[in-house]
Amino acid sequence: MIDGYFIHCMAHELNQTLAKSRCEKITQQDDKSFVFLFYHQGKRSTLIIDLSSENFRIHITNHPITNQITSQYVMMLKKQLEGAILEQVSQYLTDRVIELHFTSFDLIDGPVKKRLIFEAMGKHSNLILTKDGIIIDTFKKMFFETGRQLLPQATFEYFPSDKKMALDIDYSTIYSPQDLVNQYMGISPMLSKYLFENHIQWHQIPIRPTRSLNKKRFYACDIFDVQDDKKYYQSLSEMLDDDVKSEKPQYVSEKLFIEKQLKKLIGKKNQLDMSLDDAIHNQTQRELGDAIYASGYDLSDKRSDITYDEQIYQLDPTKTLNENAQHAYKAYQKAKRGIHHIEEQLKQTQELIEYFESLSFFITVSSVDSIKDLDQELMLYGYKKAKTLHPSKKKDKINLFIIRDGDIAYTIGKNNIQNEYITHTLAQKEDFWFHVKDAPGSHVIVNAPELNETILRKAAMLAAYFSQMKHSSSIPVDYTKVKFIKKIPKTPGYKVIYQKHQTIYIDIDQEKIKHYLKIV
Repeated sequence: MIDGYFIHCMAHELNQTLAKSRCEKITQQDDKSFVFLFYHQGKRSTLIIDLSSENFRIHITNHPITNQITSQYVMMLKKQLEGAILEQVSQYLTDRVIELHFTSFDLIDGPVKKRLIFEAMGKHSNLILTKDGIIIDTFKKMFFETGRQLLPQATFEYFPSDKKMALDIDYSTIYSPQDLVNQYMGISPMLSKYLFENHIQWHQIPIRPTRSLNKKRFYACDIFDVQDDKKYYQSLSEMLDDDVKSEKPQYVSEKLFIEKQLKKLIGKKNQLDMSLDDAIHNQTQRELGDAIYASGYDLSDKRSDITYDEQIYQLDPTKTLNENAQHAYKAYQKAKRGIHHIEEQLKQTQELIEYFESLSFFITVSSVDSIKDLDQELMLYGYKKAKTLHPSKKKDKINLFIIRDGDIAYTIGKNNIQNEYITHTLAQKEDFWFHVKDAPGSHVIVNAPELNETILRKAAMLAAYFSQMKHSSSIPVDYTKVKFIKKIPKTPGYKVIYQKHQTIYIDIDQEKIKHYLKIV
């Protein structure tokens, strides 16, 4: 459970261990996790920053790093930060943001200050390197016409929030735990209950890294039930380092295929990002051509630069001014034509990345029966291509996961094929549809005449549990009637759009989930 208070404690812990350390080496462990090796006073420490939506975190690890991949982003980090001194680790306000303050040394500029900003935001987790408030590069790039821009050379801005810092809570305005969540930055529903019951400030909370073994959750202090089976740790890093991921060995070939496809797609996206940056840069060439013709210089001259309107423009000295101008206009026209094509390619590539990320999630909830549907999807992209498929005259039966509670049925799809089937074939128009917001997950169809509080929370918890966000807190789950669901055509896999929906924020209660899953 990583919220603002957890980040507050982690920033303090990392600062005590890593401040004034030299960054010796940076590697990339997989497509979304980065490893930093630090050295200080004869001791080496290994820091992991994981950006995956299900496992996002930052901590010191004692596990050996055996896997390494390369990407444009990790090469940038190596160039910018290897050899730099980590001066300080801090938190931004009381938000889920950790800042690593580095000083690198340039032969010309001398000491240069840079900040590596880790936004621990679930699916929206990001890693951003800045200098003087300007983005050098960011792991996830985002461009909007208005609002926050996450692109190289853009001014860095934090997530906007109207909430107050949680360091000094005024309990005179707090009448429920939800008031704490609504008014103060970085307080999760789980922490809000503890704070509301005890009416204490952050600095008064006794730090004791704790894992509830039966609830399969962790936190920076012991806020779990007295009867829980618990394990305590000396540090937050030790606790996170003990969080071993379990895998299903029988699905290794599917997992490797998906990872290989993701690696290829991410590589392609990096290349397209570079091409787009070049095209955007070349769009400015029109300004160069205009400046040459407006400068008043003899167009047959050859010059290395010209000055126009108090700005110096660099030129190719082997070409005449007229040739430089024409070359600039051609580069501008090519960029103008190419940007639309590149953006379309980026859109398609991003859709495929999201599709394979959803398949990567579905492996974690697949059974022996449902993995066959997943294999069928993967074959469209070359998985087991050499295997000859013999089409059956009789359509294979889809094995569904259904939880019954009296007259109420909760049907859960465990892959794209099942999601599509239960939503568009099995479900009635007046049934209710649940799905975690903005993340891969199972569709949950509820066959009930109406929703009451019990049915609503149970369905939302099932949708949250069978999703990539199952380890997060206050998980957003959208719900509406099946008749308002529509499949998005011409997109990889199975995606839907929906309207007239509402959103509920839910925390997963492991005891309730265990009880639900027994009633099958």
